[in-house]
Amino acid sequence: MPTVEIINDEKNCRGCSMCVDECPVKVFDRVNNPKTGHKMAKVSRSDDCMGCFSCYYLCPSQCIKISDVDMQRPFYRIDENISLVKRFLGVDTTSKDLVEADWEEAYKDVSMTLVSLSKAIKFNMGRGIRKLGDRAGKLAASHIPEVFEERELADRLKRLQQRFRHSFDFEFEIQDGNINFTFAPCSLFRIVENETTEKPGNALLCQLFHDFWAGLIGAYSGVNYRHVAIPCSRKEVCVVFLSPK
Repeated sequence: MPTVEIINDEKNCRGCSMCVDECPVKVFDRVNNPKTGHKMAKVSRSDDCMGCFSCYYLCPSQCIKISDVDMQRPFYRIDENISLVKRFLGVDTTSKDLVEADWEEAYKDVSMTLVSLSKAIKFNMGRGIRKLGDRAGKLAASHIPEVFEERELADRLKRLQQRFRHSFDFEFEIQDGNINFTFAPCSLFRIVENETTEKPGNALLCQLFHDFWAGLIGAYSGVNYRHVAIPCSRKEVCVVFLSPK
């Protein structure tokens, strides 16, 4: 069973409540710090932790520690996690067929969560938001260690294509140290277009993904990249251009 704790909470926790709001099983509560009187997060239901690492990645103070969880094992193959999910949802999802209305409802929930989360991150992080995406990408790279088995960057990117093939498709082109990625279809395009007033490609959600991708690819190549914002010229097609800093 995963164990979650907040390290040096009196010193580091900002009381932003991102972990409280985003935890799918409500492990955290927001309480008053007895020493300072300021709001802070408290681990109230550690036994319910699913080990999804959402709080760990979101925490702007990096003061959340999760232990006793095997990060390399697929989450859905761990029996105790499956039972937690069933208890959380209240239904056995493996025996229920999904219809189009279910997908639309899921889309609305995901859209609302992503848009709200991006706004909360911007509010709390300010200019540090770009570093957050980059750090998340570097952390994600450590969760996909098989990519490091390849020596050449192109081969590592091909391994990523295989790893993400059930989530999204992308093509890449490497030239003079720069890497051009094309995502088609782009999973964020519809959300940005329908749920925000921003333009796809330049939206906050897009920036977070671009920084995440720069951090991820940088971890595999050993190069620090910056991404060049490219507005979407075709519907549901995202282009990410990475250039060495």
